[in-house]
Amino acid sequence: MPAVSVPIIDQLVHPSFGLLTRTATLGTFTGAGTLAPPQNPLVALTYGLSWSFFSIPAKFGLTLGDPVLYEQRILQLASEYQDLGGHSFLAQVANINADGLFYLWDEPLPAAIHYFIAPGCAINFFWLQT
Repeated sequence: MPAVSVPIIDQLVHPSFGLLTRTATLGTFTGAGTLAPPQNPLVALTYGLSWSFFSIPAKFGLTLGDPVLYEQRILQLASEYQDLGGHSFLAQVANINADGLFYLWDEPLPAAIHYFIAPGCAINFFWLQT
């Protein structure tokens, strides 16, 4: 099988927002868990995550604006990395109370993305890919 050559800069730095597409993950998510970012240079490179709130209980309240902000955290995301010694750690923790934003990796190629969704809420996730 021939080797695939992808410029290293394409793997490390996300492109312009306009060049990214949202690719749906399967299912609607609740609770806490881990997502493994797909990285396949033959198909697409993954640079981040987006979401769409599927259901949010009224008790979370909201502040009208653009974007609409919920008064409580709906989603928490953290990127997992591994150091040279094999130690796994979490970095880039984000507390999210708005729908449809982009969470782009500060450091490239995370091993996993950990999520915590507030009780009673449901979310659809999308990979940000080229």
